[in-house]
Amino acid sequence: MFGSEASYRNYLQATLASRLLLESMLETSHIEALLPQWNERRIEPDLANDINDFPDCLPPETLKFKRATEPVDLPTIIGTLYVLEASAIRVQDRAEQVAKLGFTKEFGARHLDRQMTNLRSWQQTLNLIDITPFDDDDEERCKFAAIAAFGAFEYNYQKVFNHVARQPA
Repeated sequence: MFGSEASYRNYLQATLASRLLLESMLETSHIEALLPQWNERRIEPDLANDINDFPDCLPPETLKFKRATEPVDLPTIIGTLYVLEASAIRVQDRAEQVAKLGFTKEFGARHLDRQMTNLRSWQQTLNLIDITPFDDDDEERCKFAAIAAFGAFEYNYQKVFNHVARQPA
């Protein structure tokens, strides 16, 4: 995914589409009540700035990515958060790969820098899962939300890399 500037640009667009949908769902659901430091964790603004560094790339606001408008329940919040935080695993490797293409925390790779500065948030998310009292139905909704979040990423990556049939207009 990081073998060329064009491929990296596709990665940025797919990641922004996914993060915008999922982060907006958490924000609509008042994630900051659960995680007061949420603004330090979200990377959607950094992704938008990274995309704006590419002069031949459409600005994020013109790409018409979807935002969530309905709040979700606590198990769905936690399942989604699990996936978003897991995306920071091996972020150092990704940062090193894009650095070879000339992208840094000041240009084109701000979102990776933000993830690297928040690495302990993964452990905080795991602790949140451990201390949240879930019944069997809650656990199922949490798992389903995580699977759906992974699915959002998969769909958007396949879409920008032209590996999925487009929906008819």
